[in-house]
Amino acid sequence: MSAAAVLFPSASSSKLSSASAWLASSCKGKRSTAVLAAIKAKKAALSFTLPKALPSFKPFRSPLPIVKAAARDTSPGLAAAMLFRQRMLQAVEHANASLVLTTDGCGGVYLVQQDSTSVAVFKPRDEEYMAPANPRGHCCPNAVVGETPHPAKKGFRVGDGAMREVAAYLLDAAYDHFSGVPTTHFVSLPVRGAYKEGSIQSFMPSESTADDVGTLRFGAPDVHKIAILDVRLFNTDRHGGNILLQPTPGVSTYAMVPIDHGLCLPSIHHLDAACFEWLYWPQAKIPLNDAALNHIAALDDAKDAAALRSVGLDEEAIATMRVCTKLLQKGAAAGFSLYDIGSVLQRDGAGLAPSKMELLVEDAFTRHADVSSAAFLAHVDAAIDALWEQADKCKGRSMSGLY
Repeated sequence: MSAAAVLFPSASSSKLSSASAWLASSCKGKRSTAVLAAIKAKKAALSFTLPKALPSFKPFRSPLPIVKAAARDTSPGLAAAMLFRQRMLQAVEHANASLVLTTDGCGGVYLVQQDSTSVAVFKPRDEEYMAPANPRGHCCPNAVVGETPHPAKKGFRVGDGAMREVAAYLLDAAYDHFSGVPTTHFVSLPVRGAYKEGSIQSFMPSESTADDVGTLRFGAPDVHKIAILDVRLFNTDRHGGNILLQPTPGVSTYAMVPIDHGLCLPSIHHLDAACFEWLYWPQAKIPLNDAALNHIAALDDAKDAAALRSVGLDEEAIATMRVCTKLLQKGAAAGFSLYDIGSVLQRDGAGLAPSKMELLVEDAFTRHADVSSAAFLAHVDAAIDALWEQADKCKGRSMSGLY
């Protein structure tokens, strides 16, 4: 069975996917050189050709069965996500909403609109960047969704962005939505006469993106909440364009909303492409406040690993989350800033030399091949302790009005 079939069973399927089974069981109970290098790599990949023909991806023709689990207690944020998915699916199927392809981006992204008002964002798996049905020409025609290694992004597979979008939401929702990831779920919607599986996310109105505004309009707590999420998930695609800005009455700084998490959680064997634009903002060097420190201390990587397995992520991606969570927790507890922590993950300068985290993890590989084993995690844990003991803190910043 393909990865697509596991995550998105047809209505006639006799076997629930791991994600659907988890949903059912849950309802029973209560601009830098590094950034420029990444952009160049993405553009260069457009001419990529697979070395041999692969089976063509065949899209499913039936929608996901609607889970009718309304208001009963479930995992944090899950009930709201399920109701949101059900509402959007019914609206589209009953012609009360339309899908409108956006004019920008690298993948197929559709606005779900009701009465000319955008209410959701749908991203089909087979239209993601380099997927076979990408409507903008950025595709590998013979790639198999969920199976073919991504030609432009090491550590990912073509079409697996949807599960990472959902994973980012679930891991944020598990901690009272600390980072503010919009409600996100799996869905299957009709596009040009055929049902397509993908992620659907609540549309967030905004005045602009962080690309359009100077950093003095960003509050440190909001920058920190996004940076914490990006470190947890080893985001390889955080730039100003995927941080939405919402005006806050009576306050000079914007509320910030993180979106586009399809390139988070790469395989732990490919930790070479962390991309954090906030690393170059002054807020990254401001000390964490008590709310952020308490949130970081409360993170439970074992519990989060179970959540990631439930949406179909493999152990190599889960190991990435676990080691990054430990790095974040130990660094924050020792008084290091998010600039210090992010600098361990992101390569310096042009990105030619391995990061400190790459070297640390590579050393662990030589001793423990199983990245999900207790021995591997314990080795990394000890190495992180040693790293922070030897590290120097950056000079903290104090900027009036940003807290």
